[in-house]
Amino acid sequence: MAFYGRGKNKVRNPYTFKHMYNFYLDEVGKNSLYQVEYSEYVDLCGDFYKAIVNEILENAIVFKMPFGLGKLNVVKKKVLLHRLRSVGMDWEATSKIGKQVYHLNEHSGGYKYFFHWIKLKNALINKIVYRLVMTRANKRRLAKLIKSREYDYFEID
Repeated sequence: MAFYGRGKNKVRNPYTFKHMYNFYLDEVGKNSLYQVEYSEYVDLCGDFYKAIVNEILENAIVFKMPFGLGKLNVVKKKVLLHRLRSVGMDWEATSKIGKQVYHLNEHSGGYKYFFHWIKLKNALINKIVYRLVMTRANKRRLAKLIKSREYDYFEID
């Protein structure tokens, strides 16, 4: 996986379903009972990933990833007003007023919510280079659930 471009999240050659499917075919063999077509493989993987994210978001579970990759869950963290990096800037209000205005997350009681990947010790070699970026749809769904005030998640320091 090559890393090009400026700034974060500029991976231009990530592994895709096609790469995963080719690896799957190598593992199960050419004439295996478990061999499926590419479209069916994509549907199965998509349904599985949606079910995992659904459990993480709606039931606040901690999903333990296989092969020692760690754990994934949603956590909340109190916004520290004295640390500017922990508070997002409200650019629209800043441009109108002329002074810096920050989002205080009043709709969520002053908490920031995010997906948290807990990397286990000694499970991965060079684990610092691995990154898990959730899709925009998953982030928007989390925001919608938070704004509905029906769900609550674990708090971290």
